[in-house]
Amino acid sequence: MEEIKIMINIPENKRNVPSLLTCIDGTEVKTAQDWINKRRPEILEMLRREEYGRLPDMSDVEIKIQVTAVRQGPKIMNGRAVRKTVEVEAVRKERHFIFTFDVFIPADAKEPVPAFVEICNRGPMNCDPARENLSSFYPAETIISRGYACAAFRTHEVAPDYEEGFKTGFHRLFPDYVDNRPDDAWGTITVWAWAASRVMDYFEMEPMIDAAKVAVVGHSRGGKTALWCGAQDERFAMAISSCSGNSGDAISRGKTGESIAQILDRFPFWFAKNYQKYANNEEAMPFDQHFLIALMAPRLVYTSTKTNDSWADPVSEFESLVQADPVYQLFGLEGLEQREFSLPEQPLHNGHIGHHHKTGEHNMDDYDWDQYMDYADRHMK
Repeated sequence: MEEIKIMINIPENKRNVPSLLTCIDGTEVKTAQDWINKRRPEILEMLRREEYGRLPDMSDVEIKIQVTAVRQGPKIMNGRAVRKTVEVEAVRKERHFIFTFDVFIPADAKEPVPAFVEICNRGPMNCDPARENLSSFYPAETIISRGYACAAFRTHEVAPDYEEGFKTGFHRLFPDYVDNRPDDAWGTITVWAWAASRVMDYFEMEPMIDAAKVAVVGHSRGGKTALWCGAQDERFAMAISSCSGNSGDAISRGKTGESIAQILDRFPFWFAKNYQKYANNEEAMPFDQHFLIALMAPRLVYTSTKTNDSWADPVSEFESLVQADPVYQLFGLEGLEQREFSLPEQPLHNGHIGHHHKTGEHNMDDYDWDQYMDYADRHMK
């Protein structure tokens, strides 16, 4: 049967960003199958090669995942949750790398529940598994009360968030890359995304988690990672990005606040060396960040911004959603429910592209999480 071609409402291209629906060879994407079979793979390859970098050959890496502790009782969220500590070990050529994370599952769950994976790029007080320090950055108690499971891992335990020559954390498994590093080799964001996928590996093993209904969420650099993780790992039903800005959810062309040159001056190790070509040279990019958003289609994607986060540039963050919308139309889905920049505290929850704009500073807080869960209640539960 011939696939039906859908009329696409293309947004105005005010910033002259590359077309999502024009393939490298010039052919036009006209159907969802065109996107899945041709355009999506070439965009994914482009972002691996030019921006975030690709993982090394992992064929000789053995991954072991095991639960090391199970706790339940009145001291675990007043008896409302089961806490499981999970260890991920990667072994290559007698080199070992381990990181751990804790999972909370509603104790009264009668069937598998949907879940969130948080990429925690802040200190342990912001995602304390012992719950002695409570933070709105990771409101695990609220998440449990809403009927979701949750897990958080700390990026610092996976790969350091500073320039160390790719020698510690996950990087230590590949000493052969230290002095002979290809221009398209992985940056740290790619490693953090790899770790989030290992949490998903565990979720697929956990009988009380519905692995078909999992969202990966992060803030700032963690938000960039969440989008990149979701783009690569189609097991995630949703990716959620808070204030990820430059090289995350914000269009780079015409952006105010942080530029590619500025982010590479401070954090070159987040990206592939190839990305250096575009410092003060955004117009030369064969992509922009709406490509990253569009890789989530037809799955759910949600971004949030703050009014006073000029460094991230909320207008440019919203523009990437507008430009990604046509890909959702290919699937016959509503992407973004409106193309006018959203007002503060007026969330957009109807489409497969969700968004809210909140009064405040660069942060992820209780209001944001309430919106994420409201959106998940509507689309993922």
